[in-house]
Amino acid sequence: MSHTIFGKDVYNLNFGMLMVLTAVEVGAVAASVQELITTQMVIFVLVSIGVVKFLGIAGVFMHLRMQDDSNILTLTALFPAGFIILMVIFIGLTSPGSPDALPAWCRPPGY
Repeated sequence: MSHTIFGKDVYNLNFGMLMVLTAVEVGAVAASVQELITTQMVIFVLVSIGVVKFLGIAGVFMHLRMQDDSNILTLTALFPAGFIILMVIFIGLTSPGSPDALPAWCRPPGY
């Protein structure tokens, strides 16, 4: 199977994508330091870009895209991620005060 996308090397394209997204992340943090955007917006941007970067790295550098059985490999890799997302959402929705009620051994020092 070819390692190209639109006639370009897939690894170089992924490297370029990661560099651009990292520059956007640095710009978002710099904008928050200068108080141009809110902290919630920075968190949203960083998490969103983190998900895109994860998919890019998993899809290309972990060779999930290049294999003949890439569909089953992709599903195998994404199942735990989907499960973790559901778990975090439902735990957060059912017990919103749980981070404040952690036992002492579970909290960082000085909490």
